[in-house]
Amino acid sequence: MDTVIIVDDVLHRRGGAVIQVRSAHERAELPIDAIGDAAVEVALARLRGELEAGEPWSTALARAAEQGEVPGRCERRSTSSGALLLDDTGASTPLEVRRSLSVLAELTRDSGRSIAVMGELDSTEREWFDDHDALGRIIVRLDISQLIVVGHGARHVHNAAGLEGSWNGESMLVDSADEAYDVLRTRVDQEDVMLVTGASRTPLASLVDRLMGGAA
Repeated sequence: MDTVIIVDDVLHRRGGAVIQVRSAHERAELPIDAIGDAAVEVALARLRGELEAGEPWSTALARAAEQGEVPGRCERRSTSSGALLLDDTGASTPLEVRRSLSVLAELTRDSGRSIAVMGELDSTEREWFDDHDALGRIIVRLDISQLIVVGHGARHVHNAAGLEGSWNGESMLVDSADEAYDVLRTRVDQEDVMLVTGASRTPLASLVDRLMGGAA
């Protein structure tokens, strides 16, 4: 019989995520030194696997808490100015990007600005417009401070965000990762958090590398 693990809440902080979990007879907080849905899912799978292997609750929790960063999925990096950079270039679906945007918003709820850098999603031709349009509107609802959209293929994220009159943030459409870098290096402060995501069709790994080594 599969072990049932119920997640009551997941709290994302700059220092890591805290997963509030329970089973039929136990309840606990599971802290991990990582953030984002991918890391949380791996930690929960580890917890479930340890319990199914017969390990006691405390041992299973301790081993699940060893979960570290998942490369390219809200992977925490630092710029030379001290700003937090989330490398989410491995996100490949609209749902993954949406969840990462929610993490970005949560991390900056109390301090700092949230900056999202997005490329084109890997969507089917039929869903391409709706997927990009929906993310633009979600960015507004999450109150992301700054949106930088890279490439003409992702333009509907920029367009949709701009159509939401209630938004106090700002959206920019740039042609390349180089242009995005030029914008970011003059605008990012130490308390800000940047998310680089939506890189399935728009190569953004080089932007992450430049932000880590440059003056952003």
